[in-house]
Amino acid sequence: MLQTVEAIIEPSGVVRLLENVRITTPKRAIVTVLDTLGHPDYTLEPGHPDVLLKFLAEHPLPLECQRTAEAIDAQIQAERDARTS
Repeated sequence: MLQTVEAIIEPSGVVRLLENVRITTPKRAIVTVLDTLGHPDYTLEPGHPDVLLKFLAEHPLPLECQRTAEAIDAQIQAERDARTS
């Protein structure tokens, strides 16, 4: 089961959950670090989503490489079908 929980990461690395979470055994988690509380970080590092979005806007795919959502869905379904047969 996937569950999203808001948290704050302290400079010491301690993760403080802002909601109660009930688990009965140890669980793995993925942590996504967002902008600082009340002070957005305007020094964007390579790989930051805003940098990637800007790059994609400035360097669009050639028209012959662009596919519709339907074409992408069809390719995904074809890959799924290939794995089950």
